[in-house]
Formats: sequence, C-alpha cells, structure tokens
Amino acid sequence: MKDGDYIFITKDPFGKEIRLKSTTWNYHIIGGDHTREEFVGQEEMIKGVIQDPCFILPNNPKNQNDTRQKYIDLVQLPKFQSLKALVVIVDHQNVEYGDVVTVIAKNRLNQEIGSAIYVRPKSTREY
Repeated sequence: MKDGDYIFITKDPFGKEIRLKSTTWNYHIIGGDHTREEFVGQEEMIKGVIQDPCFILPNNPKNQNDTRQKYIDLVQLPKFQSLKALVVIVDHQNVEYGDVVTVIAKNRLNQEIGSAIYVRPKSTREY
C-alpha cells in the first residue's frame, strides 16, 4: 500500500509501526456498517492513544492465537460531555507492523480483562 492509502502511520510505545488504513477508517470506523460520527476529525487523538496509551491489554487473553491488542486511554471527545475510555484495537498478525481494526468509545471498562501488556510509566512531574 502507498502512504496515501493510510490515514496515519505511527509508532506505539514499543517502537512498532501501527497503521490506520483509509478503507478501515472510511468503511468501518466512521462509515459503513459502524457509523461513528464521534470520531470524525479525531484522527490525531486516536493516533495519540496508540503512541502513549495508559494501558495495552490482550484482546482475548484466553485465546493464545489472538493477535489483537487493545490500546486504552481516557479522552474527551467533542460529541460527548463526559470522559470516555477510548479503545483502539490493533491487529499484530504481521510481525513488522500492526493494523488498527476498530475504535470504540466506552463508558466503562468492566469487560476488559487480562494482564496488562503495557502500563504507561508514572509521570515525573511533581504536584
């Protein structure tokens, strides 16, 4: 694929390249069968969650063959008045890069299970 076929290409905290395909964005995330207007214009926010997530969890910790991971952080989406947990699901089937497969805004994370693959380091700021 050419660069024009992607909304963005970035790196996660492990330095792995993560890509969001234009087709996934246009026909699955903001259009098609899962119209989610709350994400229109929020590409940089989604990229930021991939670059610096609070947590990375396995998608299905009971399935050793599941190559997907959930990148999670709290965000303020303009369409909502309250904070949401933004879950970006990335498929790591390819060893060289990961593909964003979907993005979900959640009120609660009570269904997210499994040991964290990554936890954002504590800030060095003093309060």
